[in-house]
Amino acid sequence: MAESKRQYRTVFLSDIHLGTVNSKTEAVQAFLAETSCEYLYLVGDIIDGWVGRKDRKWGKDATDVIRLALNQANDGCKVFYAPGNHDAFMRRMHGVELGNLVIDHSFVHTLLDGRDLLVVHGDLFDDSVTRLMPIAWLGANMHEYLAVLNGTVNKNRIKKGKRPVDFAALAKKSVKKFIAKKTDYEEEVVENAREHGFEGVVCGHVHRPRITEHEDGFVYINTGDWVEHSTAVVEHLDGRLELIWYRSIPDDETVDEDSAVRRTLDAIKGLVSPTKHD
Repeated sequence: MAESKRQYRTVFLSDIHLGTVNSKTEAVQAFLAETSCEYLYLVGDIIDGWVGRKDRKWGKDATDVIRLALNQANDGCKVFYAPGNHDAFMRRMHGVELGNLVIDHSFVHTLLDGRDLLVVHGDLFDDSVTRLMPIAWLGANMHEYLAVLNGTVNKNRIKKGKRPVDFAALAKKSVKKFIAKKTDYEEEVVENAREHGFEGVVCGHVHRPRITEHEDGFVYINTGDWVEHSTAVVEHLDGRLELIWYRSIPDDETVDEDSAVRRTLDAIKGLVSPTKHD
């Protein structure tokens, strides 16, 4: 007998970055295969058109993620796709409806308790994207290079019996934290949603998963990502909101960054040091 799926009213996913080295495609596939919902929101950067456009970077695993998302629509789920900056080419299709799949710049989701939430990727509130696009693009490609190097470093460490390190994810997380802090990202997103009469906002972009309930009932939701984390936000059938860490470790339980940096430097030293031949 087939294993029963987890039932939710709504699922919010973003920042899968399909086509990149660090996209956690297996985890996304497993999550989607185990999940059934009435509404599925894909909140941008699902496909990475900045660094994942070459055929050699797009594998069957990335295609399977798209297939599983579309299967949700075929099963009667309403799927809403709000593109982000990395899949901005999809914005040309805004307003398109393909069966149960709808593509648009943003959406309004009404929670079971009646609150209206703005659903938007959030890149337009990030100055590094809106005003410094070439630098943002360069940063994305540099991270992809680091991810490839990271794989080489870890193969070398494993051969030597050492634990692997993930300095590419650490670097990206540090940059995303810097952007969120220096651009007042969360405050700008919240202020904009309030000004337009919404009682909450769901976004992605900065890879900082969280649900923040304000005293007046306004809720800020960041869905996180499937690169450094494996997170989704769900609305249960009874209306409860929950941040799901899918086979992952929350930020406050991650390894000490100073320790990670030291291991990273040791790893790079080991990689570039001369190889001894017998």
